[in-house]
Amino acid sequence: MIYIKKEMDGQQQEIEIFGDEIYTRCFKCGNEFQLDEELLLDILAESGSFSGTRISCGCKSK
Repeated sequence: MIYIKKEMDGQQQEIEIFGDEIYTRCFKCGNEFQLDEELLLDILAESGSFSGTRISCGCKSK
């Protein structure tokens, strides 16, 4: 099981996550989109971390 830990109402909760539940927002236009498992693996292979990752949805916004 892969999960995130989040404190809610003063108690630590474990929230299980699945590959089809991971989303982000485009750093250019703000559009929310789902990340697929292939893209997640590419991010980890390139940087080794999700920290500071900026992903575009493919828009033409500046």
